[in-house]
Amino acid sequence: MRMLTLAFLVMFSLPTFVSAQEKAPESDKALKAFQNQDFDEAERLWTQWADRDPQAFVPMYNLACARSLRGDTKGASEYMLTAIERGFADINQLERDPNLKAFRKTDTYKQLVDAWPTFLDRRVEADLDAARKTYGSRYNYTKDSKYRLAFASSYDTITSRQAREEVRRTAEWAYKNVFHDLRDTSDGLDPWVMVVLPTQSHFAVWANETYGQLHASATSQLGGAYAHDQKKLVTQDLGSTLRHEFFHVLHWRSADRLGQRHPVWIQEGLASIVEDMDQTRQGRWEPAVSWRTNSIARLAKQNKLTKIEQLTSMPRSRFAGSRPLSNYAHARAVFMYLHEQRKLAAFYKQYTDNYSSDPSGLTALLETLDTTTKEFDEDLRQWARGLEMVHEQNSPPALGIGVVFDVSPGDGPIVRQITHNSAKDAGLRPGDILTGMNGRSVRDLNEFYRVLTGLSKGERVEITYRRRSQHKSGTVEITGRK
Repeated sequence: MRMLTLAFLVMFSLPTFVSAQEKAPESDKALKAFQNQDFDEAERLWTQWADRDPQAFVPMYNLACARSLRGDTKGASEYMLTAIERGFADINQLERDPNLKAFRKTDTYKQLVDAWPTFLDRRVEADLDAARKTYGSRYNYTKDSKYRLAFASSYDTITSRQAREEVRRTAEWAYKNVFHDLRDTSDGLDPWVMVVLPTQSHFAVWANETYGQLHASATSQLGGAYAHDQKKLVTQDLGSTLRHEFFHVLHWRSADRLGQRHPVWIQEGLASIVEDMDQTRQGRWEPAVSWRTNSIARLAKQNKLTKIEQLTSMPRSRFAGSRPLSNYAHARAVFMYLHEQRKLAAFYKQYTDNYSSDPSGLTALLETLDTTTKEFDEDLRQWARGLEMVHEQNSPPALGIGVVFDVSPGDGPIVRQITHNSAKDAGLRPGDILTGMNGRSVRDLNEFYRVLTGLSKGERVEITYRRRSQHKSGTVEITGRK
């Protein structure tokens, strides 16, 4: 997932918006010129970018910043209005960006602030109209006003509703356990986010436009992403990826309200915690052990866990580029540990309250747990060693439900072949999509193998599955896997 970045100089601020989702070739040169106070060159490059890409709001916003700094408030107003027409929707940034100090004294700014809720409502309707033109009439289009989400779903009505319910359940968990600051949505100033659940062909088009031409196998392994600059979440996976990327939506809302930019270990660690969730016996929806915790348990037993000082200071390039699977697993483990200690919300509040003196989050972590770095590393290692190991795609169990699955992202594993009579008797046919088992959601093979953990050959379990737009259920026997 790639997002906008924020940087500051001693004398003045760099423009806030630097597109990393679709980074323009002019971006770095323009920022360097701006840093050297060569405003003419910076504006020339941003204008060149804006002319080449008439949908991009980033260069128009940056041009407004440059004009404001130069005292040209009329020019700043014109550029800002164009940036808003192109999609800029973050009033928190508008109110805080030091580059816009002169612009904020204008009548245009005051009128924009007064009309912002109405503008956001019009913006989401325009986004929905654009989605209808892009994806056509076969998609389901809905809005969720409580969470300020607009959905464009290629799935049938029931599957689309299930996806929305998964989002709502993730939000409620996040509000209760992390983002207490998001509970108040009365002012209507949070930008709407477009959530697209596309067909495979539409997903491939989006992936190639976003990341360049990808091989078909690479596209199939890409679950989705949230682009904060565009306020757009696209995913073909209705399970872990949907929850992960939607958590980013909530986290960015919180960070935007606070005027903060949190480091990668916090962003990805928090988002990863909801990738695998289960209903407890007490009826609570809680983070579950998964293939990621398998990884951290193995590293802990080998005494190869990264030191917490290293994890909390790791730049995004290294976090995502060097041993990314173990870094994601480690960050998720830290937040699972905090949650089990019932201190996850306390950490987030401690961190955000003291962000200016502790942007890395390390001090907040240690103070929340009343510990030292050495003690924390040892406590986490001992905790990780005791984690339950679950079945996963890289080491599947010798068990199954009498079918062979295709590896395919979407709303569940696809049945390729029937290998046992109990699966046939349950009504399963090749092409059916498994969506749940034993009362738990199953949206990919890792979830399927995780749900198999603890079951035994010969047991009978309830399953749910989809055949085109028909949703069915049945009982199958746990069998040996072929």
